[in-house]
Amino acid sequence: MNIILLAAVAVLFYLFFDKKENGHKKADNAGTRDSTVNNQILRVAYFDMDSIEANFAMFKLMQVEVNKKEDSINTVLSSARMNLQSKYQNFQQQQATMTPQQMDQAGKELNQMDMAIKNNEAILNQSYQSYFMNKQKEIISLIKNYCKEYNKDKKYSYIIANEPGLFYFTDSACNITSDLLRGLNAYYSKQKKN
Repeated sequence: MNIILLAAVAVLFYLFFDKKENGHKKADNAGTRDSTVNNQILRVAYFDMDSIEANFAMFKLMQVEVNKKEDSINTVLSSARMNLQSKYQNFQQQQATMTPQQMDQAGKELNQMDMAIKNNEAILNQSYQSYFMNKQKEIISLIKNYCKEYNKDKKYSYIIANEPGLFYFTDSACNITSDLLRGLNAYYSKQKKN
């Protein structure tokens, strides 16, 4: 998401500071630059991503689902580790009465159990990451679609997400967070019903 935002900022800087505008030379009489593209003023609005994450219903629901999935994974892995620990302790107690072949077999069984736990952990983590990324893509897609609807009057040339550390100055007059958030929640509720 940061890469997309950085690319958007790079495009903005390019459009603002490019000396050539569609093959026409800019007039640079008073040392000022014309900030228009195709005779339209570039208008940029932004929203605070932190506020969207904290107050957007879909994001909150995703957080609950992700936490449940994470808890489920931790429960499964914890149970498997406890089972391995129990087997290990059981073998330790029986060690004095075990033959060398039984000890070798017990070691192999413990190693197989440990490998199975590690493989299962890798599979579960990969599944979790995939699930998390898909949920994030859904949210970003919904935000993008709503931004298109929000900007159907073509009031803004760009609507960008402001994330901590990305911009050092933003004009609060261009902040559409609260308006966008109200609309996003209504849009999501409507999408959810459909």
